[in-house]
Amino acid sequence: MNGTSVETTAGMVHEGVLHDGPEHLAVQLRAPLSESITAGERVVAVVDAPTREALSAALGTGAEHVEFLDPAEVHRVPAFTVASRWGRLTRNSGRPGARTTVVAQHLVDAAGLGPDHWIRLDAALNVVLDGLPITMLCPFPHDPETLPIVRATHPLLRIDGRRLPNDAVRDPVEIVAEYPPPPPPELGPPTAQLDFRLPDLPALRRLVAGVATRVALDQERVADLVLAVNEIATNSVEHGPGLGVLRLWAGDAGLIAEVHDTGWMTIPFPGMVAPPASGERGRGLWLASELTDVLQVWSEETSGTVIRLRVDL
Repeated sequence: MNGTSVETTAGMVHEGVLHDGPEHLAVQLRAPLSESITAGERVVAVVDAPTREALSAALGTGAEHVEFLDPAEVHRVPAFTVASRWGRLTRNSGRPGARTTVVAQHLVDAAGLGPDHWIRLDAALNVVLDGLPITMLCPFPHDPETLPIVRATHPLLRIDGRRLPNDAVRDPVEIVAEYPPPPPPELGPPTAQLDFRLPDLPALRRLVAGVATRVALDQERVADLVLAVNEIATNSVEHGPGLGVLRLWAGDAGLIAEVHDTGWMTIPFPGMVAPPASGERGRGLWLASELTDVLQVWSEETSGTVIRLRVDL
């Protein structure tokens, strides 16, 4: 690491910002955020209350152009989903080529989120946002325990206002292998269940549509979920073991659909990156992710693959 200045590129910028508290962080972020605001970029800040107060004071009237979001709301979904949503926000900005700047504060142990959540999130961001016009500024407390995590996942570091290149970034695939998502939580008895093979796919679609309609999803969302589950189930029977199990859980918050089979999937970031237009495989997971609120995948050679889709009311 050295003090060489680093120019902003047309693609993603992923910068770890080390700080000693809200006021120190606000001083470091004042210049880059002011530049983004002046350039007419969309600026989003996911920060806690003390940091929001300090940042607003540092930016003055410029704070009126910042969209402040609640970290608890943003991070109520898994790390991979958070990363996918930042990618979706950038791609669907409505202003082709326009840059987005995000302050994504890392709140270790906040809302029950430990270091594993943040390192998975940052590894995924390096994959999902690659080539997109977005600047991710990720504030971390400046302490010896934090620094290895920051350096493993951020190509740039900002320390006391100096922007420095970082040569210790690790391969995201290696990081996720070391910090895998936790196992799927038990959800209790399902609302409905169906063992299926290829001829059973029409019945599977009808079952999903019926349960989704009963939990008061609107028709567009019902259609999206049916298509998403059909894509996952079709992959299971056409490219997997040929037999799968669908389980559905309906509740006041929405609906969860799970497809389980005995196949083994080795995709490290499932459904998070669009497959090439010329590719014949990989579109099912991507489409399912785009059509639902949360997609989670767990796969083990010994126990098979579990894919869960969630649609919120």
